Amino acid sequence: MMPNNIDMFKDLNVLRLLDSIGESLIFADENQYIRWMNSSAKELLVKIGPYVKIHDPEEFIGVNLSMFHGPRQDGIFAGETFPHTAQIKLFNRFSAKIVVDRIFSETGEFTGYILTWKDVSDYQQELEGQQNMLKSLYTPIIGTAIDSVLLVALTGLLTEERMQYTKDAILIACADKKAEYVIFDFTGIVDDIDEVVVFHLDQIADALRLMGSEAIFVGLNAQFVQQMIRKGLKVRVKTCQSFKQGIQYVWTKMGYKLVKI
Repeated sequence: MMPNNIDMFKDLNVLRLLDSIGESLIFADENQYIRWMNSSAKELLVKIGPYVKIHDPEEFIGVNLSMFHGPRQDGIFAGETFPHTAQIKLFNRFSAKIVVDRIFSETGEFTGYILTWKDVSDYQQELEGQQNMLKSLYTPIIGTAIDSVLLVALTGLLTEERMQYTKDAILIACADKKAEYVIFDFTGIVDDIDEVVVFHLDQIADALRLMGSEAIFVGLNAQFVQQMIRKGLKVRVKTCQSFKQGIQYVWTKMGYKLVKI
């Protein structure tokens, strides 16, 4: 076995070594003022710096670390547990996982901190992406055995925001698929409905009519219908009790006939 030998570290260029590390490293003195950062950190600060009107990462030298965190994170530096890992927000725009550790001299004297930033991401963009994914999940637009017929399966709570998204998504899908009929299945809707939602449903039907398509509403349960009657709400579309009746209506209109083989 080779002896433990640290000769390889003699005359080592420490800054060059730190610069070659893929993680973003920031060094601060005992008062939390930034004194040095490696290339990865500079690249990161080029991205997030403009949010505090700093475009040159070198301008962060001498800036206090408090710029990057709030009062809650002050406890990290005042604490006794190191290294410390935390998830923080940067400039109310980005989220990051940071690892904070203390630095000591060869004589054991405390000289400052080293911060490692990991997984920095734009949480607003992530949130918008998650919201768009949820929207696509709760308003599925499904093709049927007939290419020119689409099914919109509505479930849960109908809100104005959801109806606006649904309207845009349906019109795009209708144009892409050249749909002649769009069947809206309300079987999964059991919540209350208001005038704004009915207005959007009527708008969707009108827009489809202008595109040469027909909207068909199926699965309107008794509670749903009673609410509409009580509130004096009306929709000007063909309605059927079930999806089965709705698709049979479409087959008849298109001249199709179901034949047992």
